Amino acid sequence: MMNYMDLHKNSYVVDAHSDIPLHMLMEKGRKGSGDILISKHLPLLKQGGVNLVFVNTFENLHPEGSLKEALIEISEVYRQLENTEEAMFIRTKGDLDEAISKNKIGLVLSMEGMEPISNELGLIDVFYELGLRSAMLTWNWRNYFAAGVSEGGGLSRLGKDAILKMEKLGIIVDVSHLNEEGFWDIIDLVKNPIIASHSNAKAVYNHERNLTDEQIKAIAKTGGVIGLNGYFTEDKEKESIESFMKHLEYILKLAGEDHVGLGFDFNEYLGSKGTKDLEDCTKIPIVTKELLNRGYSESTIRKILGENFVRVLKNILPS
Repeated sequence: MMNYMDLHKNSYVVDAHSDIPLHMLMEKGRKGSGDILISKHLPLLKQGGVNLVFVNTFENLHPEGSLKEALIEISEVYRQLENTEEAMFIRTKGDLDEAISKNKIGLVLSMEGMEPISNELGLIDVFYELGLRSAMLTWNWRNYFAAGVSEGGGLSRLGKDAILKMEKLGIIVDVSHLNEEGFWDIIDLVKNPIIASHSNAKAVYNHERNLTDEQIKAIAKTGGVIGLNGYFTEDKEKESIESFMKHLEYILKLAGEDHVGLGFDFNEYLGSKGTKDLEDCTKIPIVTKELLNRGYSESTIRKILGENFVRVLKNILPS
């Protein structure tokens, strides 16, 4: 049997949810902060063996403030990428192939809530041109498009139009943070694979942010992927690699090996202590070790580590 570190190093590893742009915004202009992407995040990602990461904008302001913050976050990522050859934005299948062949860390631009769009659907086209390739309609609260897990109600007419536009453009629909009514509205609309970038199983731990069995199976039926989150695996003080693995194995059994991935939501750099033994991306090889120790095949482990999310990207990205 292959050593777990050798297997990890020889696998393509994807983290489907990261708040790196928010951290870059917070550090922008702070004396001595430097290029935080290059000085902090890329070294950690390399140490954890991460090849590709979904980097999401996140705003919780009024629409004009959210729009400004999102644009600043994106511009800061572009600026810092100009100063390194180690990472690149993934906008097309060709970009993905280049990142793989040249062993560069790929960044997929995502949006955690469409507050920056306000009620102007045309701004989705603008963000697409800036590189947006994955998006959630909302975070935990209601906006013009949908309601998050903390509120009731399905998609608005504008929300349904946004989903159709995302599908037409080639933006992955991400259902993490969405409530159940909105989720099933999306299932009725989509033709492409959808993802839950950072969600776990409600049957294992009954938290509003986790997915029901029916939701998990519906995502799999679209050809999509559920990215396992490092949080909401157990009562906060009990979260651990063991509770994380319970969710991973449950969803793996329910959805199948082609529909499970990783979306840790590491944010120790924003002040979170993180889950025990999964505090930051340098700990991802522990998941590989756990999977190997539990008897999963190398091919199944490679799918979970990243191949499943790569499949979805290749299905939706333009040539």
